[in-house]
Amino acid sequence: MTAPLLLATDVTKTFGTSRALDGAQVSIGRGAIHGLLGKNGAGKSTLARTVAGLVRPEQGRIVLDGQDLSHASPAQRRRLGIRLLDQHSEVLPDLSVTENLLLGGLPRRRGLVDWRAAHEGAAELLAEHNLPLDPRGAAGRLTLSQRRRLAIVKALAGEGRLVILDEPTTGLTIAERRDLMHWVRRLADAGRTFVYISHHNDEVRQLCTEYTVLRDGRTVAHGTNAAGLSAAELSAAVTGTAVREFHRARRRGGADLLGVRGLEAAGVGPVDLTVREGEIVALVGLPGLGPQELLRALAGLSGAVRGEVRVAGRPVSCRHPRASSEAGLAYLTHDRIAEGVAAHLSVADNLHLGRWPRGRGRLVDSGRMAERSEQVRRDLAVAQAGPWQEAGRLSGGNQQKVLLGRLLTRRPRVLLLDEPTLGIDVAAKEAIHRLIDTVTGEGMAVLLRAYDPDETARLADRAVLFTGGRITGELTGDDLTVSAIATAQHVGGRP
Repeated sequence: MTAPLLLATDVTKTFGTSRALDGAQVSIGRGAIHGLLGKNGAGKSTLARTVAGLVRPEQGRIVLDGQDLSHASPAQRRRLGIRLLDQHSEVLPDLSVTENLLLGGLPRRRGLVDWRAAHEGAAELLAEHNLPLDPRGAAGRLTLSQRRRLAIVKALAGEGRLVILDEPTTGLTIAERRDLMHWVRRLADAGRTFVYISHHNDEVRQLCTEYTVLRDGRTVAHGTNAAGLSAAELSAAVTGTAVREFHRARRRGGADLLGVRGLEAAGVGPVDLTVREGEIVALVGLPGLGPQELLRALAGLSGAVRGEVRVAGRPVSCRHPRASSEAGLAYLTHDRIAEGVAAHLSVADNLHLGRWPRGRGRLVDSGRMAERSEQVRRDLAVAQAGPWQEAGRLSGGNQQKVLLGRLLTRRPRVLLLDEPTLGIDVAAKEAIHRLIDTVTGEGMAVLLRAYDPDETARLADRAVLFTGGRITGELTGDDLTVSAIATAQHVGGRP
């Protein structure tokens, strides 16, 4: 048998009282696409960062192509070809494609940058990896999918041998996901090796040639035939138990709760929409064509807003986030890193940002904060060391749960959910679906944006379709199917 390209054995890492890795091991074949799976907090990202040298374990060995790298620095490992692209690794938008690719290594002539040589070198790199981009073009004008591919090409440049991709399809449309996966497959067929971290069983089964499953920091399963596993078998391996998919019983809803008339804001409008008590309405459409823009406008994040918005019959000014929040509109951002989690603050602080409970003398009541944190931990199964653990030390999925817990703590009338299960493992996703169903049973209304058509079809009571910033159709009853939603997402707002 051919020796693996990378072998990690008996890797153990503890953060405070929490053991992130407990004797984990992984073997990655040459030219493989190796799926790394596990629940939120299972140790996937910690293992990836350990392989890249960004985390120092208490014990364990990392061997690349027969060379022991256990004590090598991150820079040494990078020179030897190990590259880590986490789910928030992006290109620099204000620079050109060439500058992003060759940053730090631009060719020079007589002390000045040789731009002709630089653009030619970038063009060769792009052609080598089958990525048709203009080297001179601004990276900020690329689509999200193109930026992800550009980041991967940059990682592969300069003898990149093992590229670790952490949730690379996050935020992409169905078509973009498919195209990116096909592109990664072609790169692997040409001899590149990837570690592919994902919560999407379908991606792992379609793409990966090998897989390893972590649970509570331990390796519990591995194999070379991910395609041979059913989605249920893969979910059971990840969670340790069978996962039952939640299918919401669709409701017509009660009295009108959210009324939008002639709303216009950046990238959306005019929009007329009514959402009833207890109803979940999905917003479906291509990125940039209205759904996300409507959510952000209602949340008071778009600045100038024209038109009329009412909650329970009362007019709402959506010109500022505070006005929207005080009216009962609660927004869950799609970008938990830039807009959601205050990483340096504790879990308890994040749950109470801007609304700290007061005790005697108007001092913050830390006891009540801890009690509420414990309740959220139980309700959402947040894997945390305690209420005062830094939120930045939680896994991405557990950070997402904290953000949702923050909104529910405020008991809003209308939830504005932008990708609520982004970066969430399969068991937690189903738990969050059930939680959303429960709060709508108490009369709360939900506007939902989710890129997964299956998630939308299982959760929504109806779907409104967007193109060009306007509502162009609606799906209800038997017409609200996975295929109809996927088609609308692909072509833009028409079933």
